[in-house]
Amino acid sequence: MSYGALLPTFNVTANKSFSNTDVTQQLASGGEARKIDNAKTSNLNLSPTLNWTVFDGLGMFHTRNRLKTLAQVGEDDLRLQIENSIAQISNAFYRVVLENERARVFQIALDLSRKRLELAKTRYEVGKASKLVFLQAQVDYNTDSSNYLTQRELIHNVLVEMNRLLGQDLERNYEISAGFNYDDSIQLNDIISSASLNNAGVVRAQRNLEANYLQIKELNAQKLPVLNVNFGYTYNDRISDAGAVLSNLSTGFSYGAGASWNIFNGFDLKRREQNAKIQVELSELQIEDLRQSLESDIRKVYGSYQNSLRLNELEALNLEVAKENYDIALERFKVGNTTAVELREAQINLVQAEIRKINAQYNIMLAEIELKRLSGGNVKPE
Repeated sequence: MSYGALLPTFNVTANKSFSNTDVTQQLASGGEARKIDNAKTSNLNLSPTLNWTVFDGLGMFHTRNRLKTLAQVGEDDLRLQIENSIAQISNAFYRVVLENERARVFQIALDLSRKRLELAKTRYEVGKASKLVFLQAQVDYNTDSSNYLTQRELIHNVLVEMNRLLGQDLERNYEISAGFNYDDSIQLNDIISSASLNNAGVVRAQRNLEANYLQIKELNAQKLPVLNVNFGYTYNDRISDAGAVLSNLSTGFSYGAGASWNIFNGFDLKRREQNAKIQVELSELQIEDLRQSLESDIRKVYGSYQNSLRLNELEALNLEVAKENYDIALERFKVGNTTAVELREAQINLVQAEIRKINAQYNIMLAEIELKRLSGGNVKPE
């Protein structure tokens, strides 16, 4: 908290001067004139003074509060940057989780293709399948191997990006937990209520409005008289080779009080007050617009959050069906009741179903991170 406007000011003025002059003196009492060549004179003056404004229409208190509010606006700017950084890092982390989960699915697909290739090779060697079936299995296995290697490269790239955001060594590796630990119980009204109180942008705008109100109070205080008191001390030491007084030392205290009242300043104060009131109105409109924009963003993100939850449930059911369909297709392929193309289609459906489920969970996490950012839940204001 700043108390500068409430405290007195203390100044010290010091001066030391020297002079060499030729002096011719004629005393009033008569006698011969006296001439002094190269007469030396030195003078030392030391004056500490203290001035204290004891009343200025309470303007000093409004100034202190306004400066304190502006300092808090700076803290809000910092909190806004921190919240954005937290959201960016969280998004980067869960992007790594997403790509790892995709790699896991591609690894499963590769294992399935390997088993199918081994089965096709065995059947081809014993004459129960054509070479075309064996070659198709080899092509599918190579395709799945390529997909897996491409996915590993993508994981490396997203890890580099996360390390950049964290300010770490770009090639640093981490043990990343599998899966998404999302919250499926977020309520829209709770987010809107929290955002109106804790969103850094809203809080910052409210503080700016408060600072504008305080500026009006500062201007109103200038319509009242100003009272001040002063205290001082004087030390003066003068030494001279010429003159009736060769040395003179004077010390002493001084004190007093003063008052001033600005009765008329060419309507400048009125103009400044009108401008300050306009700034208040603009700040109020900005806050209202910010609240509406914020609620609009929250409702959009919450809609995406709800839709992703529903998609996750649907894709979980689809995944179970795809697994069962693949198991049946594999058993039928083993006994020769289905073709390799049908088995491959069942495998692709299984992989795609799990990828869609993973994507739905990832979208839930992104929506949750954004809702926390918009509601001011990442960093609580003091």
